[in-house]
Amino acid sequence: RGHSSASTRFMSKLLVHRVYTQLIVAGTRRHARRRPRLNPPKPRLAVAAAMDKNPETNKYVGYHREEVGSESLVGTVKHFDCHAFLVHGDADAWPGEEFDAEGDAAKTLHDAIKTAAGEHKSGVHQFKPGTSAVGKVKLNLSETGARGAAGDRAGDVIMFPQMRRHRLGADAVNDPAEVADFVRRAVVSGDDAGEALSHRAHLFVCTHMKRDARCGVCGPALIESIRDELKRLDIADDAVAVRGCSHTGGHKYAGNLLLFVPEKGLAAKVEDAGETKGVWYGYVTAAEIPAVLRRTVMRGEVIPRLWRGSMGMRPDEHEAAAAAEAKRIGEPWPPLKTPCDACNEEGGGGGGEEEEEEETDG
Repeated sequence: RGHSSASTRFMSKLLVHRVYTQLIVAGTRRHARRRPRLNPPKPRLAVAAAMDKNPETNKYVGYHREEVGSESLVGTVKHFDCHAFLVHGDADAWPGEEFDAEGDAAKTLHDAIKTAAGEHKSGVHQFKPGTSAVGKVKLNLSETGARGAAGDRAGDVIMFPQMRRHRLGADAVNDPAEVADFVRRAVVSGDDAGEALSHRAHLFVCTHMKRDARCGVCGPALIESIRDELKRLDIADDAVAVRGCSHTGGHKYAGNLLLFVPEKGLAAKVEDAGETKGVWYGYVTAAEIPAVLRRTVMRGEVIPRLWRGSMGMRPDEHEAAAAAEAKRIGEPWPPLKTPCDACNEEGGGGGGEEEEEEETDG
């Protein structure tokens, strides 16, 4: 009887030990799966955007958030040679990952270009040299409706620097065979079929709210500011097209503005203006728009403090180019002030003397 009692006590202790050990192991595993929170969580950007859609007053995702001007913009654009935009609905309806929705035209076109290129990396379809007449391709979506441009139709593919519009149509752009044939013709072979774009300058602003609230709040407001300033400067509606577009890369640099303009700007005669160039700007606010239109759109001049890079330019080439341009126009490099500080002090980045010269020149 004594032996039986001792054996029972031993088995009970062994059972307790096993249960205790399993609980410790399970707890350790759960803890290991948790990432330590080193800092208090920041307010969710989407919630901040829903509470206040005015970029002038929203301190979390608007023009005056703490991160604006906090990082260098040098070399923040990956190398690509051709920028294509699929005209495809409203930004508010685009999913966060715009090329992942099965059966959607955006995915159909993205997949066709990826198949032809063999690789999609860092947001660019990486065609190897000699395999594409237009080189490496970046693809974005362009808005229809209020934030679209006159003449755009769903299913259009707009290509830069070719300045061509290919009207695939809303039905054909959902047909994988039709789209694959278009990619072979327009991208791989470089067929110039389609039509020339009627506007001489094209501006795209990232408005992709579901991808990032900073672009979703700053983007639509920037489009309004650009259109208002174009009217104030009496620049013809048929000269500049302004559109909302999908994620371009670099939400933290919002507002993100892409400009496709003649080398010497709209002020030059058509025959003297030069080829189309693609310029990327970051940290753009409404206060910068007058300078952007005067200097970049009208004169073809880049603004170094806003310049992220350009279509066809490698990131490692950008810093020297920005420094050279700053020296040419007499601006400090690297910038002494953040973009916002500079534009506020200069009344939109133009400077008093430049404003007088613009008025004198009419």
